[in-house]
Amino acid sequence: MGARRVRTSGEAGRRDRQIVRVLAILRILLEGARPSVHDLAARFKTRRETIYRDLRTLGEVGIPIEGDESGRLSRPRLGTDYRLRFAPVPLTRQEIAALAWAVKESRSRQPFQAALSTALPKLQTFASGRDGRLAMAVDGAVGGWDRGVKSYEALGPTLLRLLEAIVNHRRCKVEYASPGRTRPRRFPYDPYRLLAVQGGLYCVGKVPAYENFVTLAVDRIRSLDLTEESFTIAPGFDPKRYEAEAFGVAWEKPMLVVVRFSADQAPYVRERQWHPTQRLRDLADGRVELTFRAGGTFEIVRWVLSWGDAAEVVRPPALRREVVSMLRGAAAIYRRRPASASDRRKPR
Repeated sequence: MGARRVRTSGEAGRRDRQIVRVLAILRILLEGARPSVHDLAARFKTRRETIYRDLRTLGEVGIPIEGDESGRLSRPRLGTDYRLRFAPVPLTRQEIAALAWAVKESRSRQPFQAALSTALPKLQTFASGRDGRLAMAVDGAVGGWDRGVKSYEALGPTLLRLLEAIVNHRRCKVEYASPGRTRPRRFPYDPYRLLAVQGGLYCVGKVPAYENFVTLAVDRIRSLDLTEESFTIAPGFDPKRYEAEAFGVAWEKPMLVVVRFSADQAPYVRERQWHPTQRLRDLADGRVELTFRAGGTFEIVRWVLSWGDAAEVVRPPALRREVVSMLRGAAAIYRRRPASASDRRKPR
C-alpha cells in the first residue's frame, strides 16, 4: 500500500474556496436567477472552466442543473422539480455590511488571518441579490493599514489555549519573556480575560502568589500549557471597572488628570473620545481642557508627549513633574552633540 498523501494548506484552501463557491452558485440558482457562466466567473473572480466544473459538482451530488433548449450550460438553471430541503437563515443588510467590514478591518498581522481569507465568500453564500454583491464589494471598497503594530500571525494556537483556559477556568503554566530580562520566567497563571487594546492583545488574570492582577502581553508568551488544576475568579475582578479606570492596559490607582491643548489642536482633541470619563471645557483663548480619571502613569505620559508642545499637564502635580522630567531629558540629548557623520548617512 502506498503512503497516504497529505494535503497541503494551499490545496486545502482551494478546496474550501470551491465549496464556498459551489454553495453560493446553488443559492443564486435557488433564487430563480439565470446568470450566465461568464457572469458567475466575473462575480467569483475565476475562470469560466472553473464555473463549469462547479456546475458538474452540483449535478454529481444530485442537484439537477439544466441548460438552455440545446442543453448548453452557458446560462444554467435548476431543474424544475428541485426544491430546497432546508430553510436558510436570513441576514439583514446591516448585518452583512457589519460582518464584511469586520473581516476587512482585521489586518494582515492579526491572528486567524488565514482563516479569514474565505470569510467574505462564505458570507456571500448567506446573502442574496444586491446584499450578496454588497458583501463582495466591500472587499474592494474598504482598505487601510496600521503602523507600529505587533505581529500575531503565529499566535493562533496560543490564543485558542488561552480561550479554553478562560472558558473552563483552567490554570496554566506560562513561560513569559518580560522586556529587560535576559531569560523567560515560568510561573502558574490564571487567565481571566483577553483584551484587545490599541492594536495589542493582552491577557489579564492572577498569578496565585501575587495579590494584584497581572496583565500579560500575548506576544511575549513563549509557551503556555493547561494544567488539570482549576481556579476561581477573584471577587475583586470587574472588567467594566478595569476598562473605566485604565488609560491603556495598566491597571493602577486612578487619578484625576487635567490636560490643556493649544487652540490649533483643539479641534482634533474634541473629535475623539480619549477616555470614557472625559470632560471637555473650552477656554477663552481657544484652547480646550480635557479632564479624565484613569491610572497608568507611563501610558498617560507617553500619550501627552505625543502632542509635543501642544499639550500641557495641569494636574496632578506628580504627572506634570514626570512630563517635565522626560522633556528635559529629551532636550538634553539633542543639546549634547550633533548627530555624527555615520548617524547622518542615508539609509540603504
